[in-house]
Amino acid sequence: MQETPIMEVEARSEIKKGKNKKLRENGFIPGIISGKGMESIPVAVKKDEFRKCLNKFGRNAIIKLNSSDGNEYNVMVKGFQTSPLHYDIIHIDFQKVSLSEEIKAQVPIKITGQELLEAKRLILNRQLDAVLVTGLPQDIPDDIEVDVSNLTPGSTIKLSDLTLPKGLTLSSGSDQLLLSVNDARVQESEEPEEPEA
Repeated sequence: MQETPIMEVEARSEIKKGKNKKLRENGFIPGIISGKGMESIPVAVKKDEFRKCLNKFGRNAIIKLNSSDGNEYNVMVKGFQTSPLHYDIIHIDFQKVSLSEEIKAQVPIKITGQELLEAKRLILNRQLDAVLVTGLPQDIPDDIEVDVSNLTPGSTIKLSDLTLPKGLTLSSGSDQLLLSVNDARVQESEEPEEPEA
């Protein structure tokens, strides 16, 4: 099981726009902790600490939040908002999780071997960038790897063809197309012939 990162968060009593702006100016990101059967809890986390955690442990890591009011929460990052101008994270949604209850999560698809397809002049058509799975929070991986190096023209991979880590099941239709492979030469139509005079 992966190491559980710990982050310190500040409990917030006010969620007004002015307060949130001041938090961001001081290097914090406002956020909320939500979960089944609980009221949302406003918090703030240091921007640098959150970025380091995200880079090191990935989007689907379980994070232990130590709040300044003495409470502790096991959470996952449900989502975050970014500013349209600078792509800075301006708000985080944490989801409180239980290590004994299954959750649904989007897991990115990581393609390997694409350069070998390109060397054979084959084109990879991706239909999905992520797949929705169900499992215990600690079993949710950062990504699911798909090796395409041995695929041939006309090959397809559906969600049902994926090898999921132990304990995970698909939450979306298994017949859904994930990717397909085409021959680039078929798409390169010959130059049209000059009409006869």
